[in-house]
Amino acid sequence: MDRGVTLFSRCIDRSQLKSGDHIYTWRKRAANTYAHHGIYVNDKKVIEYCAASTCWVGFSSPVPARLCRECSLAERTGGVVFCCLDCFLEGGSICLFAYSVTLWFYTMSNNIHFQPQLTCLMAAEDSTETVLRRANELLTSGDFGSYNVFTNNCTHFAVYCKTGCRYSFPTISSLFSS
Repeated sequence: MDRGVTLFSRCIDRSQLKSGDHIYTWRKRAANTYAHHGIYVNDKKVIEYCAASTCWVGFSSPVPARLCRECSLAERTGGVVFCCLDCFLEGGSICLFAYSVTLWFYTMSNNIHFQPQLTCLMAAEDSTETVLRRANELLTSGDFGSYNVFTNNCTHFAVYCKTGCRYSFPTISSLFSS
């Protein structure tokens, strides 16, 4: 896989990041039970889609203290926002979402964890310019619909920016049905 991404690890070094990358990090504040996704622009700007901080994953939660002032103001509003890379990571590792993977890699990769999480897709990614244009247009318009933790979340946003498609993520069994 590209940049050292393997079946068992998607972690990459900050120096390996490229503008337009779909990145994610496991949320330590949620005991690493879910990953947060965004589109990397540069170290000062990751475009992400999130619920308003006052209603984090359905629970009342104040703005986390880890955010710098600029990022705190952006995240309070929810929706399509941007933050710096450090605030996006919250101390976690940088993981790279993989595209154009084989069916075997997709199946193994997305079911390797105790709680399966989407970490790659078989779909091809669009050009960096197209990805950044989509992400910035959504940042400007704020028009990605209402946040829903299951059907319209940060993963859906990042995949849309990379592919131009709104995905309803399949279960493994649906991949093999005719």
